[in-house]
Amino acid sequence: MSEEKVDISNDKIDTTYVSHEIGSTFSKDKVDEDFYLQEPDIHTRMFYAQRFIETQYEDIKSEKYFQRWNDFIFKSLKINSLNDNGVEYPKWENNNLSMRTGHWMVGVGLVTSEIMGAYLVPNSMSMLGFVPSNILLVVFFFVTLFSGGVIWWVFLLFDSPEYPVKTFADLAYIIGGQPFKQIVIFLQLIAVILSTGTIVIAAAQCAIILRTDRMCWVGLMALIAGLMMCISSIKKLSVIGKYCLVVSFCNYINLFVQLGYIGNDPPNWENAMSLLGVPQGAIETFAIVPGQSLMNRVVSVSNLSFVFAGSIVFPEVISEMKKPWEFWKSMCTAQSFILGIYLIYGNFIYAHQGQFSNVPAVFGVSDENALKGLGFMTFITSFIQGIFYGHIACKIIYKNYIPIFNKSIKLTSKSGMIIWIGVVIITWIAIFVIGAGVPQVGAVSSFTSALTMIPLTFVIPFILHISALYIATNENDIVDYKPFEPVTSHTSLVQFWKNGYSKYWLLSVFYTGLCLASLSLSGMGLWASVEYMKYIFSSTSADSFSCVSPV
Repeated sequence: MSEEKVDISNDKIDTTYVSHEIGSTFSKDKVDEDFYLQEPDIHTRMFYAQRFIETQYEDIKSEKYFQRWNDFIFKSLKINSLNDNGVEYPKWENNNLSMRTGHWMVGVGLVTSEIMGAYLVPNSMSMLGFVPSNILLVVFFFVTLFSGGVIWWVFLLFDSPEYPVKTFADLAYIIGGQPFKQIVIFLQLIAVILSTGTIVIAAAQCAIILRTDRMCWVGLMALIAGLMMCISSIKKLSVIGKYCLVVSFCNYINLFVQLGYIGNDPPNWENAMSLLGVPQGAIETFAIVPGQSLMNRVVSVSNLSFVFAGSIVFPEVISEMKKPWEFWKSMCTAQSFILGIYLIYGNFIYAHQGQFSNVPAVFGVSDENALKGLGFMTFITSFIQGIFYGHIACKIIYKNYIPIFNKSIKLTSKSGMIIWIGVVIITWIAIFVIGAGVPQVGAVSSFTSALTMIPLTFVIPFILHISALYIATNENDIVDYKPFEPVTSHTSLVQFWKNGYSKYWLLSVFYTGLCLASLSLSGMGLWASVEYMKYIFSSTSADSFSCVSPV
């Protein structure tokens, strides 16, 4: 929690400025200075955020049905010591950088498209049973809702038109500096790469079933990954980003059409054997599945946590909203809708297919024509999603790691384009190796969840929240800003933690227990997912870098 003293007087401003995206530096003589303000310390950032909080509260405090809720949030965010004493201070003047137009209903669509992962739920239920699966889905729903809520609260505490927050990594940077920011960026990067690998596997499996004659698996993977790489290398992919909402809508149609066929036909015995290693037999369902190994149970729990992991992009969604305060409506609506889809889809398929519930679930459809049609739709949506997420992975690397070696590099320059192409090639080679090396969606998604999604969803948000509460507590203890000016903290590190803990000791203990439990689940998930990969290779036709199709 380091802070640097900042002087906002015009005659002492440095020639290096920081853009609205934290960490991007530009020279004053090359860019219009209206686009930039100096990088603030936490106190300065919170001062401007308080004024923005008050503005938003004035707009919504009269809401009839949510008045008590809005009052509660405002009181929790209000820091009495951060007032301007009637003095006017500089405001952000460039509307292009601070413009936010998204309505909270748009946020519902974006959050829904990010978290949709119902295709993993039926198979997880087949390893756990109705009771544990439904309980875990509801528990993960509430914990993720809580996690998203504290992210939203921390966002409001630090966001302002003068110093807008743009990403999850921005929040980590504000509270923990560059080391914490780099941890979050690294976890996000690994999560996106592994998720893209999962999407490529699903797309290749769907392409396989579209043909009567089976193709060479590793060759098909190389072809699909290569096509995705070429398209994702385009510098700006905003059009594909817009298509993701359409993709999400198509996924919903796909899911419910699957239910129609699965409810009237037997399971696809051949795919159950080739993908799951389960031989044909009587369909069995259980309230609690007996005799399952610890490995299968942990893999299932990891996959159920994975399907709610989209909360790691909540700050990116909030930053596009006209009224960030209203994001809680987007979050609650979207998460509730998603939970309903998961419960209906997962329980229906498990009730009809039992231990033969496949992953992705579409491979449980036994009608050949329907399987090809649904497989084609899944291929198209997976292909677009793969391009989008692969592009994001490349952008994360380019924006965050290339400047370490060359801060002045520009994507529009010749050298910048060469480096960009190199980043794209290396990233997609990694994605291809993951997909061809472990050609099973459930195994890769479980590993992804354990390594990245659980820490990002169930650990880091609570660290951010308790740290922000400690910061707010110590700011309230400071009363000598007359008038306001950016300063370093007057509180020693020991006193800082003492002040925060004395006020929030119960929440601190709760968060500590929750984070330790989540990290334990993460560790167990890593072990179980590796063991599950070994099981898949030993009991199915799946093989690393092989021409033999796993479907």
